[in-house]
Amino acid sequence: MPRFAFTLALLLVACGDGPADTCSTAADCAGGERCVDGTCVPGVDGGTSERDAAPDDDAGGGCPSAILCGSPPACCAGGQECIDGACLAACESGVRCGADLATCCGGGQVCVSDVCADVGGPCTDSYDCPEGAFCEPTLERCLPQFDPVTCRVEPTFETFEPTIEWSVESATEHPSFDQAIVMPAVMDLDGDRVPEVVQSFFEPGGTECRGVIRALRGGTGEILWSVRDVDGEQVSGCPTHALADLDGDGTPEIVTMRTDGRILALRADGSLFWLSTRSDGSPYSVGDWRTFANAAVAIADLDADGAPEVVIGAVVVDAMGVLRWERDARTLEGDNDGYVGGLPVVADIDLDGTPEVVTGRRAYENDGTQRWLAATTDGYPAVGNFDDDPQPEVVLVTQGNVYLLDGLDGAIDWGPIAIPGGGRGGPPTVADFDGDGRPEIGVAGGSSYSVYDPDGPSPVRWSQATRDQSSNATGSAVFDFEGDGAAEVVYADECHLRAYRGDDGTVLFEVESSSGTQHEYPVVADVDGDGNSELLVVANDNNTRIGDGCRATYPGWAGERHGLFVYGDASDRWVRTRRVWNQHTYHVTNVSPAGAVPSAELDNWSTTGLNNYRQNVQGEGVFNAPDLTIVGLEVSLVGCPGTVRLRARVGNEGNLGVAAGVPVTFRRGTMAAPGDVLGTVTTTVPLLPGASTVVELDAALEGDAPFAFLATVDDDGAGAGLTVECDEDDNEADIDGVDCDILF
Repeated sequence: MPRFAFTLALLLVACGDGPADTCSTAADCAGGERCVDGTCVPGVDGGTSERDAAPDDDAGGGCPSAILCGSPPACCAGGQECIDGACLAACESGVRCGADLATCCGGGQVCVSDVCADVGGPCTDSYDCPEGAFCEPTLERCLPQFDPVTCRVEPTFETFEPTIEWSVESATEHPSFDQAIVMPAVMDLDGDRVPEVVQSFFEPGGTECRGVIRALRGGTGEILWSVRDVDGEQVSGCPTHALADLDGDGTPEIVTMRTDGRILALRADGSLFWLSTRSDGSPYSVGDWRTFANAAVAIADLDADGAPEVVIGAVVVDAMGVLRWERDARTLEGDNDGYVGGLPVVADIDLDGTPEVVTGRRAYENDGTQRWLAATTDGYPAVGNFDDDPQPEVVLVTQGNVYLLDGLDGAIDWGPIAIPGGGRGGPPTVADFDGDGRPEIGVAGGSSYSVYDPDGPSPVRWSQATRDQSSNATGSAVFDFEGDGAAEVVYADECHLRAYRGDDGTVLFEVESSSGTQHEYPVVADVDGDGNSELLVVANDNNTRIGDGCRATYPGWAGERHGLFVYGDASDRWVRTRRVWNQHTYHVTNVSPAGAVPSAELDNWSTTGLNNYRQNVQGEGVFNAPDLTIVGLEVSLVGCPGTVRLRARVGNEGNLGVAAGVPVTFRRGTMAAPGDVLGTVTTTVPLLPGASTVVELDAALEGDAPFAFLATVDDDGAGAGLTVECDEDDNEADIDGVDCDILF
């Protein structure tokens, strides 16, 4: 076959006296020579290559092809290859399918559930793919999901073991800015398929709202750039920034605010993109930092024109920073109990095909016309569907109470439910905490983190004691670290970072960590692109009162620290997730990993596997696994009697691809009696489901015939592998009874 032609020619030349003449067939060559790639070379009689030579007893050879397969070895005919110990017609694509591997798929296809299937479009995660497909991470293309998933690996969890993968606690540029109290945002800024983290920092002893914003490399925490002053005014360290591609050039921008109240967009390299203006070009400001101190930026396409808008409270500017509309309260709208700065939500809450802006107790049409005003005080919203109709509800946390409001008119459907232990309450999280297929609500207060179940026998499903006596306005994030269908909660108060089991609130891990608290919360994303999720949390220690309070509540507490900390599982068991978390009101359908904002956003609550808010997810294919095998081991006898060439066809019979670089070790002997290592080679191409590739090794013949050889995939020569597979017991193949006399 063509992929072997060059190496076969070299091998055959090495076995004789060198090439003679050019040829088309063996008839053009002298006796005892063969025609290989147009050149006469010494070798066994007959044929145009080792692959297409047909057995011909009259030619004087017992195995004219010189290819042996199986135990006891059989001679393959020209145009055949060794598959599971039998000679089968060669498969040019290398992708075999069907229970007997007899079906050869077309070029560019994969084998899905024993059927040849086409490869889909490019993707970063499964939400880039159509329903029923998953994002194959090796190829980063959409593949049909296997049905059933026959090759899967599910992690087992006896304990949670978070470990710090990297942290940023200081910097050489603006080194005094080392405190973090704003949620980190995650997105790939430079197009290398590995995310960056954008984080605001402030100085100890100064106001939190005079800050520095930095971009950090997601794999290492290396600071790529740091911006403090923009056009003569300092960046504010208080508002929660947002990331998205505003101008459609394929590169995200960062939207935040200056201390003078002008909305600010930076390019991915940290340079200025725009400052907010009115339609006449004059500067637009929402007021000084005291009017937006704890606000958050949201980005969505309000008018389906392909250019997203920026929303802060009841202020909307377009993709170039020009004011579209504002209400009188501006960024103050959505305050909870005087904690200035709102957290607006954008969603089509009335199902009319056009999104609304929900600032808290108010909902506005996309042009700023008020749609409804709920009979509650103002507060923090989220969106989910909590009943059997298609209409979503708005979760509202306000002044120590939790409500469900009808999305159509703002009527109170459920509540008020008091937050255990009091406090104003932080922004709500919506998720299926208990795995029952219906969403619940998670809210932090001054002295508790609690989960509320509008569909349960009691409105409070569980509550755990916490300490947040400063803001009582912190948020939380949800992620199913185990992939078992029930979400875990990650929450950081003044003294600890904790994870809780979703169904009963059991503390899964606890890390001492200090914060004066604002609206921040930990986020979960695949921040380094390694296929496992990470947990990001901020910390600050500029307020000594916080540390004193933590020690008073938790004797022996010593958790003062500052900066950004990234945790992973010590054994890499946390399942994969998306490589993005772009804004405070993040939900899966609001943005792509590359920052693209949909012109017509899918309703998160009606999308299969979602109906959540402030939760990251896995999508299809989370437990798909590869299954590496030695599909066939054949021996070329053309080097006899001094050497043979061993050819192992490495295949992937699993449901997930593997990258190039898989080690394959050849040994003397058999599976029952392995002998000395002959050598280790590695694959050079990725292996998608059903695909195979050939690796080769020359072996000297030592001792008396017959000989036996063994090949093991995912074996570095010392018995150690690199790939997690669904079946580790099918990685070997052997061939016994090899004898050069078979040639004659």
